[in-house]
Amino acid sequence: MAVRANQSTTLKISRIIGSDETGKDTVGYLNFSNVNPEVADDDLLSVGRKIGNLQAFTLKSVGRLDSCTLAQEH
Repeated sequence: MAVRANQSTTLKISRIIGSDETGKDTVGYLNFSNVNPEVADDDLLSVGRKIGNLQAFTLKSVGRLDSCTLAQEH
């Protein structure tokens, strides 16, 4: 059976920072690492929106990136 080790979570906030010559949105990212992996999705979304609202740029999306190392249980 596989077990998880070294779990980490990153909060990723996408913002529209402008547009290119064709009018397509240009996106910039704010990444906050070392987020507690046990934080609920709804709580992380709320925090991401609040941080996004502090920015001069328009908030595009709030994402969560979870990663871990899988190891076989002995």
